[in-house]
Amino acid sequence: MTFFKVVIAALLFFLALTFSYQNDFPVVIRYWGITEGTEIPFFVAIIIAFFSGIIIGGLGGLISNFSLKRQIRKLKKQLEQL
Repeated sequence: MTFFKVVIAALLFFLALTFSYQNDFPVVIRYWGITEGTEIPFFVAIIIAFFSGIIIGGLGGLISNFSLKRQIRKLKKQLEQL
């Protein structure tokens, strides 16, 4: 199983490397006047968007997890009272 994970990781690294090599043209980033036209390579914009999505999704999952743990504690207390 470890060998399979290494092969998948190497394949993903290769795909990311070739993507960044082929998409190194500059793009201009503007956002409501906060950035006045910052130029960054296209693959950097994609990587930033990808990791931002992971962070936002992770925070959503974390909030849901805390809510569920609180509900479990409440139900355990009710069970003990019965």
